[in-house]
Amino acid sequence: MIDEAATRDRTSAQSDQTVYLHIGTMKTGTSFLQHVLLRNAELLEADGVRYPLDGRGWALQVRAARDVLDIKGMPTQGGWDAMVDQIHAWPGHSVVSMEFYSLASPVRAKKVAAGLAPSRVEVIITARDLVRVIPSAWQSMIKQGHPWAFPDFVDSITGESHSAANDAHRRFWRHHDLVGITRRWAAAVGAENVHIVTVPPSGAPPSTLWERFCSVIGLDHPERYDVSQDRRSNFSLSYSDSELMRQINIALRDEIGRVAYKRWATRYFANRVLRASAGERTAHDRPGLTPAAHDWAVHRSQEMIDTLDDLGVHVVGDLAELMPARAPAGDAPTEPMTVYPEGAVHVIAALIRRIAEVDPQLPERKAMSAGLQDQDEAADAVAAREADDEAAADETYDGDPDLDDTDLDDSDLDDTDLDDTNLGDADLGDFTLTSDDAPSAAGRGAAS
Repeated sequence: MIDEAATRDRTSAQSDQTVYLHIGTMKTGTSFLQHVLLRNAELLEADGVRYPLDGRGWALQVRAARDVLDIKGMPTQGGWDAMVDQIHAWPGHSVVSMEFYSLASPVRAKKVAAGLAPSRVEVIITARDLVRVIPSAWQSMIKQGHPWAFPDFVDSITGESHSAANDAHRRFWRHHDLVGITRRWAAAVGAENVHIVTVPPSGAPPSTLWERFCSVIGLDHPERYDVSQDRRSNFSLSYSDSELMRQINIALRDEIGRVAYKRWATRYFANRVLRASAGERTAHDRPGLTPAAHDWAVHRSQEMIDTLDDLGVHVVGDLAELMPARAPAGDAPTEPMTVYPEGAVHVIAALIRRIAEVDPQLPERKAMSAGLQDQDEAADAVAAREADDEAAADETYDGDPDLDDTDLDDSDLDDTDLDDTNLGDADLGDFTLTSDDAPSAAGRGAAS
């Protein structure tokens, strides 16, 4: 939560500092930029720019965003003030990069800007064309546990049908309504302090996006920094693997909790197992839009470009890059290249289910270690506690009533990116299974 008294004192002060607040949007090269910033943090400080970190690296910025946005169901009190204190202790400028700020309501956006006072706040919004964003967004939502087939997901976004739940439409446009996000932040900090950085077309070197970013934050020699990519900053599942995950989601539906799913389905199976097998085939196995959906994206993009041009914000790159490229000849791919056997889905789902049952770090297992020896009894106790926590949050919550932790797209983050506010323990390799499926001694020690 923001320290309101400290905010009032800072607002009345003067400062030459600028905080460059990079808010996404999601699926626009943010992971690449964040890894470059993290990898070059010391060199950035030598050049006068701080990228706030703590002992767990970028987790400080994750906690700060969750705290200041007051996201229902995910308390992280103190995270925001810890980051702000670090920013103000630095004599130069600072860069914060966290996509969750793009979800801020108008009131929250203004509170974020006020909370960074007396520093000047300039907002950076990276933007990418819809034809490239839509498949990436679908993949991320699949990795969050949703069951939507890609054609249904696209229909929900474009309004061609209602075959997918309305929730898909709401979630996509909450994350990717570029005009709405720009307007909210322009109202909070002034249009003159908002920079839209367009993501270069496919085929451009990744360094181009970094060079554009550097031009906003005042770094004159972007070539000084290491912009090499690793598997974490350039990772996506193939269409085939995403469809496999979708079917696993259906098989696991309502059978394991949200924490267990993120820990074992997303961060272990998707982000470790499937990531390790990702290769050249991924580039040729991607879902594509139908000609009708592509035409819709072109029309919607032109409307968006025209509106953004009228808002008076600073553009780095070219708004024309938000216009989708011409549709390829022939039909877009409508089926994954690889169809996994149905039995594979059930086997993988069963393994994830069983691992979740014996994971000593999940809430149910911790409840058992506290004296509830029956698995069902422990699960009931955890559910009751979560219900009590939710009721208490409803009484005190003053954030966005429509925003909770399920809106946060952290599906591309692995255990090293996050703190333990959502996982219980960030180390996924903290226990092994014995012959009787009980946690090992090392696992029991971790849980105690």
